[in-house]
Amino acid sequence: MKKRLLGALATLAAALLPAHADEPQKPQKPKSVSFLKQKSIADTPGGPKEQLRRYGIDADVWVTQFFQGIAAGGNSGVSRYGGKLDAFLKIDAEKLGLWQGLRVSAQYEQYFGRNINNKDYALLPVNAAQAFIANDNYHSALSLVVSQQLSKELSISAGKFNLMTVAAQTPLIGGGGLETFMNRAFALPSTGIGVASPGTLADRLIVSPPYILGGVATLKTQLATFTLIVADPRNAQNPRVLERPFERGVGVVGGVTAPVQILGLHGFHTLRGGYSNARGFDLDDSDDLRARLASRQPVTKKGFWLASYAVQQYLVQDPDNPDVGWGLFGLATLSDGNPNPVRWSMLAGLAGNNLLPGRADDKWGVGFFHYGLTQPLLSGLAQRGLYRRSEGGVEAFYNWAVTPWLRLTGDLQVVEPWNALRPRETVMALRLQTKF
Repeated sequence: MKKRLLGALATLAAALLPAHADEPQKPQKPKSVSFLKQKSIADTPGGPKEQLRRYGIDADVWVTQFFQGIAAGGNSGVSRYGGKLDAFLKIDAEKLGLWQGLRVSAQYEQYFGRNINNKDYALLPVNAAQAFIANDNYHSALSLVVSQQLSKELSISAGKFNLMTVAAQTPLIGGGGLETFMNRAFALPSTGIGVASPGTLADRLIVSPPYILGGVATLKTQLATFTLIVADPRNAQNPRVLERPFERGVGVVGGVTAPVQILGLHGFHTLRGGYSNARGFDLDDSDDLRARLASRQPVTKKGFWLASYAVQQYLVQDPDNPDVGWGLFGLATLSDGNPNPVRWSMLAGLAGNNLLPGRADDKWGVGFFHYGLTQPLLSGLAQRGLYRRSEGGVEAFYNWAVTPWLRLTGDLQVVEPWNALRPRETVMALRLQTKF
């Protein structure tokens, strides 16, 4: 155990410290991978990253830049440039000789520049990657998850989860806003167990926090994969969540994912149900809010629930690599509608890889979404002169892999914003991602 740990430290020191001039230089092996074919800029054959992976340490740094503007609609002509840095660290303690089945994952995010999320009159952020890490909100974020493999079938994880990074692992549709769709409707679908937390208006109204504090149990069988999530329903970016976890309640989400093959093509069907005993604003009493506040009557309602069904089905797959292909995806949700502000939602589309010769690393997608806001919320806002409606739109993107470590994306969104007094908006963006 000590030898493997010392070996990992020696490898890291060799990567950071310059070699002594008097030391004999070992003959370098010829490179077997072209610089333009490497997974990342620093991932050279036989280099420090490859050496560290042998000891169970995997580190990556991504820098994603955005130039996004409103081409038509409200605030037409407004554009913003900004981006975020993502640093990932994964440690396999078993390879280090420390503990069998133990893994640690950390992610640090740093925001820079500006974004148009508060300039477009839409409820759902059109740039999910920058929606919750911003100058006027939280400037950076750190997520940390510890996982233990109890058997080949059962594993448990606990910590602070970045749900956008979790969503990025979803087949076809992806998530997170860094490589596939940018609108939050696709990048971070609703879980239905969140409660109001400090932040932007979109953060307060949409019912799934981007970060949660809690635990996940996963059981994989031949027939299906079962998951159980127990979490604090508040946004874990709020320091109070870490200081006093679960003081406002607990959220529980259970799900089952079953693989299905149609004509030899892989597909996945997922059913989820969630409940939280936290309190949210009672939307049915929004018209009497002032009177209730004056009489000190409660204005909250206890309990949230949500159910959802998701499908991903490949229509075309690479026979040599089943993970490469394209197909259809869909998601439908239904909630209690009070205190959940979103009664129902749905999204559907096509996405995947470009299977033309030499372009399998390219990604593309086109999708439609609609968030049906609950009627008590819309009626209560209308009585105060705030005319709102359910929000929907379409998005299309093409992610061109210039190299495996350099990706350029063109993105187009047409959104019918929830502000009923604003016209339909057309939002265009360029996204450049560099992996170091």
